[in-house]
Amino acid sequence: MIRPGNRLFPALLLFFLISAPFAVCAGEKARATAAPAADMDHFSYASQDRRDPFEPVYLLKAARRTSVRPAEKEGYELEELKFVGMIKSGAVTFALMEDTQGKGLLFKKGDFLNKNLWVFDTLEDKVVLAYKLRGDIRKILLDIPRK
Repeated sequence: MIRPGNRLFPALLLFFLISAPFAVCAGEKARATAAPAADMDHFSYASQDRRDPFEPVYLLKAARRTSVRPAEKEGYELEELKFVGMIKSGAVTFALMEDTQGKGLLFKKGDFLNKNLWVFDTLEDKVVLAYKLRGDIRKILLDIPRK
């Protein structure tokens, strides 16, 4: 006797028994229409300008880092800049400087001119630059040049 909760099992069993032959036929047709295997006789590969697939990638990256490159300049040296004036915008005061090509540059308090030299403070007509030397912070006071 079939209980009311088990009515689904015989229905599923009957469905699978009836549909199984059709599924096998469909699988055979799909295999018959599948693409033919690749022809390996006409395959060619050129490794020109490509990396060796057996060489570890981290060695390639290390070789690129150690290759000779021209040193990239970061920032400005003090000798390359000319202090031109001060610009006040709201509560912030900017030091206006000019490089050797005549390009105007703005620096505010805390900006770095290069990795060792920064703007320590901006006063009304002066700018105080600072640099670190042997653990001590040294300061340079620049005035606006008068004509």
